[in-house]
Amino acid sequence: MSEDDAAAAAQELEALQAIYGDDAGDAPVRLEIASPSEWRFRLGDDAILEVFVPRDYPSLQAPTPVLHAPRLGDRASALVDQLLELYEGAEVVFAWVELLRQELTAVEEAVAADAEAAAAAEVA
Repeated sequence: MSEDDAAAAAQELEALQAIYGDDAGDAPVRLEIASPSEWRFRLGDDAILEVFVPRDYPSLQAPTPVLHAPRLGDRASALVDQLLELYEGAEVVFAWVELLRQELTAVEEAVAADAEAAAAAEVA
C-alpha cells in the first residue's frame, strides 16, 4: 500500500465515521469497522454492505463490495455490478452507500404503495 493510498483510505474512513458512525444520531445507515480493511454498513433493518478494502485502494483497485439484502432479491447482484462501475481510481464508498440507501428506500416505498393499493382494493 502506498502512503498516498493509506492516507486516502484513512481519510475516507474518518469521513464515513463522521457521517455514519456512532455519533451520527438516527442515521438510516450505521458504520461498523471490523478492521482497517473491512468496513460494514447496516442499511435499515435487513441490509448490510460489507466493503473489503485492498492495499492499493483507491489508486489502483476498487474495494470489494458484498451486499446482503434479502428484500432486493435478484436486484442485489445487479446493484453490486453497478457499484463497481462507479469506481474510477478514487474514493468511492460514500457513493456506494448512498446509491444503496436510495435503492432500498425506493423498494420500501414500492412495497408500501403495493400494500396501500391492496388494502384499497379489499375495501372496494
